[in-house]
Amino acid sequence: DVAREASEMILADDNFATIVSAVREGRVVWDDLRKVLLVNTPINNAQGMSVLFGLLLGLDEAPLSAIQVLYCNLICAVTLGFVCAVEPAEDGIMEQPPRRVGKKLIGRFLLLRIVIGTIVLVAVTVGSVFWTKDMGYTLEETRSQALNTLSFGAIGITMSARFARKSAFHMRTFVGNPIAWYSYAVMAALQVFITYTPGLNDAIFTMDAMDGKQWGIVALFMVVVLIVMEAEKSIRGMITDRKYYEEDWEEEDAIEPDTTPLPEEAKRFGRNELPH
Repeated sequence: DVAREASEMILADDNFATIVSAVREGRVVWDDLRKVLLVNTPINNAQGMSVLFGLLLGLDEAPLSAIQVLYCNLICAVTLGFVCAVEPAEDGIMEQPPRRVGKKLIGRFLLLRIVIGTIVLVAVTVGSVFWTKDMGYTLEETRSQALNTLSFGAIGITMSARFARKSAFHMRTFVGNPIAWYSYAVMAALQVFITYTPGLNDAIFTMDAMDGKQWGIVALFMVVVLIVMEAEKSIRGMITDRKYYEEDWEEEDAIEPDTTPLPEEAKRFGRNELPH
């Protein structure tokens, strides 16, 4: 009883395999929190910054109306944010060293990814408006362009954010989390619905129907967003040798590996026998 009162944590089950499973689930929760931040933060930043930089760069009207910004904020948080919140564990999650005590949720590399995601989303959103404006489209049509470019660009961000270390250009993108593709489909269906529904598009969202050329621009910039995010991930992986929590490890405070022998009970569990 004295030990229980003095302890910071009490193990209800001292089975080694149970402890390993608990550690694994804790790492999954940590990773998914970071992935949600990587998705929602650039999208939320881009919604306001697209309006700001559009006006600063010479647009007579805001590229996005207020109701479009509110809609995008709501629908992206509900659909795309939820995808990363339920993302399964990545391969090799238990092969990585433990996080440093006091580790910040947003480290320097995650912050860099958020900044890059914000910049590329703002660039493609504002750029698509200038592009379609030069092609002779009306204000309502350019606002349709801006909203759909931002929304589908957000899908590109999500596709990359689902994997902290590994590339999204792989079959793993299509398996493991079926909710992801349901969310993409719901997002795309809602975009088409508000773009083409008479009365809803012009009276509420101050936008108009889009033609094939505009959808081509949307698809192009969605791919651009995904490629930029994946390029950053690839370069970072080469620089840091793909360490899982690379921002935790600095030369001046590198942690020596723990060579303490495992308890006897642990020897009964081979690495392959533990849940991955």
